[in-house]
Amino acid sequence: MLITAGNISYKPTECEVFATRSRTICWRGFVFKAGSRAGADTIRGLAAIREEDIPIAAAELKGAYFIALHCTDSGNTYAFVDPAGMYHAYCSATSISSSFFEISKRERCTFNDIDTEAVIEFLWFGHLYGDRSFFPQIRKLRPDKVLRCTSSGPIESLPKPVPDLSEPPVRSFDSLMQDFVRAAQGDSVSVDITGGADSRLLAAALAYYELPFEMATGGRPEIPDVRLGARVADALGRPFYPTYHSAQRTDWDELFYLTQGTFDVSKIGRVMQLSKDRKSRGVTLSVSGACGELFREIWWMQDFPFYARRKARMDRLFALRIAPYPFDHSMLSKPYRAVSEAYREKILGRIEQFAVPSNGKSYDRVYYYFELPSSGGCFVTSTVNLLKVGLPYVDHEVIQIGYNLPPIERVFSRFHRRSIAQFSPKAASLPTTEAGVTLSYGFMPMSVDFSRYLLDRTTRLAKKVGQRILQKTFFQESSDDPKTTNELVRAMVRAKSTEILADHGILDRAFDPNTLSKRYLGRVFTLARFCEYFEPRQQAFRRAGGDSSTLRTADAA
Repeated sequence: MLITAGNISYKPTECEVFATRSRTICWRGFVFKAGSRAGADTIRGLAAIREEDIPIAAAELKGAYFIALHCTDSGNTYAFVDPAGMYHAYCSATSISSSFFEISKRERCTFNDIDTEAVIEFLWFGHLYGDRSFFPQIRKLRPDKVLRCTSSGPIESLPKPVPDLSEPPVRSFDSLMQDFVRAAQGDSVSVDITGGADSRLLAAALAYYELPFEMATGGRPEIPDVRLGARVADALGRPFYPTYHSAQRTDWDELFYLTQGTFDVSKIGRVMQLSKDRKSRGVTLSVSGACGELFREIWWMQDFPFYARRKARMDRLFALRIAPYPFDHSMLSKPYRAVSEAYREKILGRIEQFAVPSNGKSYDRVYYYFELPSSGGCFVTSTVNLLKVGLPYVDHEVIQIGYNLPPIERVFSRFHRRSIAQFSPKAASLPTTEAGVTLSYGFMPMSVDFSRYLLDRTTRLAKKVGQRILQKTFFQESSDDPKTTNELVRAMVRAKSTEILADHGILDRAFDPNTLSKRYLGRVFTLARFCEYFEPRQQAFRRAGGDSSTLRTADAA
């Protein structure tokens, strides 16, 4: 979808449309309002409201989506994303789009327009935080704003009154899960399941409230997530479909286009294979347990066991949770190296704005407002090309429940235990991948689990320290096919990825690509394809066997 001068242009295959005499509404993703079914039933209500009430109505919608609403009478078009910012749409001074490539083409962006710090941020993390894009003239839509595009004049930004996390919850977890079940009626639903606590609680709640769904996971046959996922599905009486990740099935160029060049392709191959398998079975809605961390103390663990301090250690959060590996500045050219060496202090400054007088709540705010919409939003926006994505835990009212829980209710998964014991005691009694801890509730089972809980938390902290000091990850099995790294290296060699980034002045020409750490492989491949995408003449020249530096010399002459 592309919005310019108050008009919406779209392809019928890329969005859903609802039209009346006075309104045309186009949307992508899963959108619903409390008490309504998702999609057309919700959108029909949106079409009936007064134009001045659109920002208020936008704040009340739930899900993961992008909406463009054109008012025939005024000629104005309004555009917004979900309140958590899980769908990534983009805007410039004159246009709005659901596609980064589409709006970049309209703005005639080239590599010469690229934001140097955005390149560094991408190499550090494999995605971009906040409203940043690779080009300064293009930004992501902010979740707390509604944009208004008129037939004349610049795009206007209107406040969307999304409640803060600190506001006390009005409704219960149970009633909000029932809302989601009503919203999902009519979709063919597949729920993510692993060996962890968050996906189990979600699946148990949806089963308890009688939503029809299958359960699925992706990975290798031998990993605990697959084995335990099958046991949980059996306990809930639901069919289970594992997708065994295959590196040979991975098309790296396809992943680049699905992610619009904005996400490390190495992180999403397994998820896309799982989504394709779901779609082949007729699934229309993939449901994820993302953000269940805000009902537990997972995001606080760097302060274990001191969870009631007033002052947050954002530097520790950054070092152990956000960027656990020291960045290798040596691979960069001198100009980019200088930006990279100063980058840590800049991003710490961005994180500090989320600090409040509580270490746990500060870390929660960093997770929800900063980390989740950036990294998690990349998964959601890419998956929407195949399936709609449901995120019950990301519902703003659900988040308020977790955020306002007393710390003791989040430690030792007490909220999860009490809830799953209500929904499915059988599922609660099964072990998790957290050192075999179960999710049963009661004095005896929790007493047995406590020593395992301490072991799990100690192991997790040791893993984070090992990543930081030794630059290795211990005590963790990857769900990806072990051949993935080799396949990606082959793709990089064929695409001449490191040469391209050296030609564009990003990598140091003296850097030996054979020493490149595997955690940078997907980022380097993606960034190199991005550079070529925005310099098509060089791409054609290179594929014909030429050297981009030769072309640059000829152009200069």
